[in-house]
Amino acid sequence: MSSIQEVSAKKRLLRVPLSALFPLIVYILLWMPIASELWSEWRLNEALSQGPLIVLIAIGLIWYRIPTIGKLESSSVLGLIFLICSSLLYIMAVWADIVFLKSFSLLLIAIGAIWYLGGSKAAISMSGPIGFLVFIIPWPTTLVDRISFPLQLASSAYAALFAGICGLPVVRNGVQLFVQTSPTAKPIYSILVAQACSGLTSLNVLLALGYLIAYFTDVKWGWRFLMVVCVIPLALFLNATRLTFVLLAGAKISASVAKWVHDNEEPVLVFFSSVLLLLLRQGLLAWTRPGTADQSERAE
Repeated sequence: MSSIQEVSAKKRLLRVPLSALFPLIVYILLWMPIASELWSEWRLNEALSQGPLIVLIAIGLIWYRIPTIGKLESSSVLGLIFLICSSLLYIMAVWADIVFLKSFSLLLIAIGAIWYLGGSKAAISMSGPIGFLVFIIPWPTTLVDRISFPLQLASSAYAALFAGICGLPVVRNGVQLFVQTSPTAKPIYSILVAQACSGLTSLNVLLALGYLIAYFTDVKWGWRFLMVVCVIPLALFLNATRLTFVLLAGAKISASVAKWVHDNEEPVLVFFSSVLLLLLRQGLLAWTRPGTADQSERAE
C-alpha cells in the first residue's frame, strides 16, 4: 500500500504547473553549456571518468526522495534568500569563468529553489542526492596545485617506508624513489612520483564512494562526516601501497611488468578500499547502535 502512495506522490510532483515550467526550462538551459564542458572533462580527466555513473545514481536517489518532500507550497523566506545568494554566486562565477563555481552554484540554486518552495525539511531531504553531484565537478586548479605536491611527498615517503619493510633498499630524494644497494651504486629501478601519481584520482573516487556509503548509513550527521573524512588517509594508504607494488615489480622482475602493475592494479586496490569502507560502516553502526547489531546477529 505504501508503494502505491509513493508512486502517486511522485506523479503529483511530476505534474509541473505552468507557472513553474518557465523557471525549470531556464534552469535546464543554464546547465547546457556547463554540461558540455563537464562531458569533455569526464572524457579527458581520469579522476572524473565516473561522472556519468554518478549522475545516474544521483537521479535515482532524487527519484527515491521525491515522496519525502511533500507539496511544494511553503514559500520559505530563508529559502528565498539562499536562492538569491546562489543566483548571485552563479552570475559571479560566469563573469569570472570559473567552471567549479558555475556548476556548484547551480546545485545550490536547485537546493535553494526546493527550500523556498518546500521548506527546510524538503531541502534537507534533497540536499544529500544533489550534494552527490559535487563529485562530477572538476576541482579548482588552485586547490589541486596546493594539495597535489604535499600528497606527492606523503605518498613517496610512505611508499619508501612500505618498500623498506618488504626488504627493498630504497633511497628517497624528494618525490624520487631509487632502489639501490648503496648510495653510490647504480639504481636497480627508480620512479618519479609526479602529480598524476599523487593519489588525487583515487581520492576523488573514494570520496564519492565514501559519501554514498555515508548517505545510506543511518547515523548522525557528525558520524557521516567522519566516514567521509576517513577516506583521505585511506586514499593516501592506497596510493602508497600502489607505488610499493610498482617498486617491487620493477626491482624484482622488470620495468615492463612494473609499468603494467602501475596501469592495472588501481581498480583492485579501490575494491579493497571499498571493502574497508563497508567494514568501517558496519563497525560504526555496531558501536552507535549496539542493540540493533545484537538483534541482527541473533536473527542470523
